[in-house]
Amino acid sequence: MKILSAIFAVHILAGLAAVAATEPAWKLEEWPEGRQLVWANPGESGEINNAENWEENGKTAKTPPDRNTDILLPKSSNDYTVKGGRKDQVRHVVIEKGAELKGGHRNELEIWGNVDVKDGGNIHFISIRGDRDTYFNIEESRFPDKGGVYRHCSKNLPKSQACNSQISHKFQICKIGTKSVEFLTNVGVSDEVMLQHGKCIISGDFRFSGATNKGAFEVYDGGILEIQSGGRLAPFVNENRKGVYNVNIYRNGVLQAGSPERPLTEDAYLCLGFAENDKPGRSGLYAALGSFIRVYSTDPKKARLVVTSITSVKEFTDGQGGSVGSSSESAKENKGVMLQLAGDVHLDGAHFDYLAKGGIGLFNPKTAKEWKNVTFGKKCDGDDFDDLVSKMQADPNSYYHGRGDQKSEYGLTVSAVQSMSQFLGEYDPFQLKTYPDSTTLRTVGSGGNALETPVAVVFDKPVDVEIKTGVPGAKIRYTTDGTEPTGESPAYSPGEKIKLTKTTKLTLKAYKKGVGFSPTVSTTYVIN
Repeated sequence: MKILSAIFAVHILAGLAAVAATEPAWKLEEWPEGRQLVWANPGESGEINNAENWEENGKTAKTPPDRNTDILLPKSSNDYTVKGGRKDQVRHVVIEKGAELKGGHRNELEIWGNVDVKDGGNIHFISIRGDRDTYFNIEESRFPDKGGVYRHCSKNLPKSQACNSQISHKFQICKIGTKSVEFLTNVGVSDEVMLQHGKCIISGDFRFSGATNKGAFEVYDGGILEIQSGGRLAPFVNENRKGVYNVNIYRNGVLQAGSPERPLTEDAYLCLGFAENDKPGRSGLYAALGSFIRVYSTDPKKARLVVTSITSVKEFTDGQGGSVGSSSESAKENKGVMLQLAGDVHLDGAHFDYLAKGGIGLFNPKTAKEWKNVTFGKKCDGDDFDDLVSKMQADPNSYYHGRGDQKSEYGLTVSAVQSMSQFLGEYDPFQLKTYPDSTTLRTVGSGGNALETPVAVVFDKPVDVEIKTGVPGAKIRYTTDGTEPTGESPAYSPGEKIKLTKTTKLTLKAYKKGVGFSPTVSTTYVIN
């Protein structure tokens, strides 16, 4: 067995010994054989796209890595860096002690496979792409303390100060369909996270906005943010100085604790900023019309989504190693955690703490009465729904929050999604689509910063939905509860009209013998 395959096999087999009945998706993924390259001169830095820097089967490689190539950066007593750029792609990555894999600026260098960073190795300024389920693992990863900081991508720091948990500045995740990347250990970014498509699973401790104090975790069309048992998602700072909330779930985006296939067995944590909320957006969670929030649990009284403040986390530090807040402080009036939720929010197993007065702002406050197994902590400014639930104050149908540099920021998402769509078009003949369109466009900003973003169409009456595909005779399965279609899901007949009477996430998958399976496609219909 070749060296890189052996390394990944050891990691996976070690994990399988402790797997419960429901296994993580990446452990079930099957990979075709790919090229395997080893850095030829450990201890010497160089460019990833120079074939002469790599060995293949003991000889100098003829071509540099691509998205079907696995790479190994061997250990070395001398620190060295392998540098990549925006057009560089690799598949599986193993980085050993003394080695660093580094993109040039922001979130360059695309990774399409699994990542294993051994103790003493480093990975910085990369992005995640692909059409398969993957994992991301950093051994002995550390967040900033008095001796370390998160760096801006334009600044170089001594290795003794640079935290090995920092993986990027602006971090992009763009997977096809519902394919996932699972973060197993401590990781963080120094600015914002853009989940543009696919599923991001947090099983370790994932933090963001570690240097700029203005980054957010943004979940766009088709993105699924999943916090798993014991996992924690949090910003590094209490207040977002750009007023774009800590976490934003836009139309057809999903925030879920656990999943139908892998429900929670213990609490999962969403930690938000504890701030003076003089207007919506200083901190907290935003969910637009057409978004979904769910909790999937084996025991909703014991394995819950815990929504609290970063100040509640003992010894929590910001991106420069400084202390954050005080866990002894309680929410009071408009100071605390604030949520603005217009999406389809159904909770069964949730605990809220550090909520400001009326801190759960809902598009329709009456829907909170349908929630089950929901409790409130002693640090909230109130102890029941009447004190803590209010009418939503923010725009319920925003897709991207306006800011001075919005065109360049949102442009990163547009270009990444276009790139993945182009790749999708290369191998997906099904091209599943639904009619009528559930999305329209809205102009955001003005002058040179004006751009068009998709927002949900709000239907005033039940809607009949038709599904079309580019593969005649394909068998289409669909669900209306947000779950992944299977062979047991309802079958769609050509020309059939699916009548939707309430807000529904329609999820589709197609199959035809000789062609194979389509990626999973979803779209949300918002019905008033």
